[in-house]
Amino acid sequence: MAKKAVTAQERLEQLLAGAKANADGPKLDVTGLQGFVNELNDLEAKVNLAKQAQKAATKARDDRLKAVLLEVQKAELAVKSHYGPRSPKNKEYILSAPKVAKKTTGK
Repeated sequence: MAKKAVTAQERLEQLLAGAKANADGPKLDVTGLQGFVNELNDLEAKVNLAKQAQKAATKARDDRLKAVLLEVQKAELAVKSHYGPRSPKNKEYILSAPKVAKKTTGK
């Protein structure tokens, strides 16, 4: 069975808990260690905020992209309905030509 990875923050917290529980143990700079724990907590909070901001920006971009693609489809349909679906004029307006269906050979 593989051991679970222990983070630096967890190690510091375990060390602090051990120092508080064992008064006869070695003298540790508890305030310095607690400062490290607080610093790690602050950094983790900043990372979480950055992840949330990135997720929100990605969602906003995706939503905007969907709206733009919908408008493009409407514009393409308007051009097709104006000139007709098989008109050569459509190539001047529409970037993506419809794909031609492949014929089956019937083997």
